[in-house]
Amino acid sequence: MTSIIESGYEFWNPIIWLIAFVVVMVIVYFFRRQGQEKYKKGEAQAQIFLCGEEVPEAEQRQVRGGNAYWGFFETLKEYYGGIIRPHTGIVNDYVIWFIAVMAVSAVVLFIVELAK
Repeated sequence: MTSIIESGYEFWNPIIWLIAFVVVMVIVYFFRRQGQEKYKKGEAQAQIFLCGEEVPEAEQRQVRGGNAYWGFFETLKEYYGGIIRPHTGIVNDYVIWFIAVMAVSAVVLFIVELAK
């Protein structure tokens, strides 16, 4: 007997999803096997084609976001100035924020449930 969890919009049956995953993997493997075996990594056929032109170095190919989005960042400079300050890049700070938001959400949900 398999159990089906229903919520009105979808169902969850792990065995059916596992079978579907295996079927998709078999189909992917079939298409992957049909590929050409003549491919040689590291030769000219693996190079970027740029209409016959010489391909520039990676630093020269990259379009910097600062150039493309200059007006966007300039308009929202005040917002970014305030939002960058709390982003320290330290994982512990992000975990503390995550736990705090989860705690506040749990308290709000608990209060809403009590009000019913």
